[in-house]
Amino acid sequence: MKKAIRILLLSNMGPSKNKPNSGRFIMNQYTSLKKYTDLDMNYFYLDQEEKSGLLRLFRYPFFYFRFLFKYIFSMKKLDIIHVHFFFPNVLLAITYKMLRNWKVKIIVTFHGSDIYSYYPPSRVYKKCIDFVDESIFVSDKLKERFFKQVPCTVQSAGVNDIFYQKHEKCTFKDKQFDVVFVGQLDKNKGIERLKEILLTFPCKIRVAIVGAGNSEFIEQVKNNQDVSISYFSSCTPQQLVTIYNSSSILINLSYNESFGLVMSEAMACGALVVATRTDGACTQVVDGKNGFLIPNQDDSVCSSAINAIQHILSMQDDQYTKMSDSAISSAQKYRLSVVTEQIFNMYAKLQAKNVNDK
Repeated sequence: MKKAIRILLLSNMGPSKNKPNSGRFIMNQYTSLKKYTDLDMNYFYLDQEEKSGLLRLFRYPFFYFRFLFKYIFSMKKLDIIHVHFFFPNVLLAITYKMLRNWKVKIIVTFHGSDIYSYYPPSRVYKKCIDFVDESIFVSDKLKERFFKQVPCTVQSAGVNDIFYQKHEKCTFKDKQFDVVFVGQLDKNKGIERLKEILLTFPCKIRVAIVGAGNSEFIEQVKNNQDVSISYFSSCTPQQLVTIYNSSSILINLSYNESFGLVMSEAMACGALVVATRTDGACTQVVDGKNGFLIPNQDDSVCSSAINAIQHILSMQDDQYTKMSDSAISSAQKYRLSVVTEQIFNMYAKLQAKNVNDK
């Protein structure tokens, strides 16, 4: 009987009771990869539950020591460690390689913050890449931002196949929401930008906002009586499917976005995307074909977003339908099942090298 390849997914962004959607794209990969009988999958992560006091100060040391006891002192050897978010998580994989199994192969998926937040990179950061056997970047633009060019694959984290289910066609003017915003309610995702847009929007608009975080701005936006807001602090994937299918436009206002799975999810459901020019948006949105790109400068985001939204909402049905069909088509290559098949093939290739090295 063929021996299963022992894989560990390793991440510092995992779900918790109060943040069930944190790192859900990695959990989705894990669940999808578990279907391969040739793989023995394990998932070790640091949840994003907010801590206080000493627990907050020592959350990473605790994460490191939990890893040591669970894997370095384990009787079962790992064949491959797949690190999500390069630094500092790769230090755990390197520790395993040095103390437990020199033959273990290390794969890293770079998601964005592991590059944006470490510029300029330290000497330790730079040295760590020497231990990596395969690199995956979620977009070409993100790959170009890395401190050196390395052999790599460009591949999204994968959109849950549930977003590609067939849905009933209807005129976009009959949808429940004109605009939907999905994401963490924080500065990087452009919450202040969204607030300004909604406070100054010049005509009636129906908006859905999905995301955990600081939602206090929603009460302030109600001062604009033309704006109707429905707020959802969190949604299951199926609930998100319903909201996307009920929305004409997804707006993405991020300052930095390495890929932005919510854009792929929305396009898979036929919604058009209006997005600031980030790495992720420029990868997915073809301006005027499946959505619209707007400037990423604070002094022009508001007016540009309002103009783009009004332009879409004034379209004829056939024009909107043509762009919606293009959005659906362009999102097909980001299906989770397609991505995980590619990852499985990468695992098999690396394991073959392991066998040949013995």
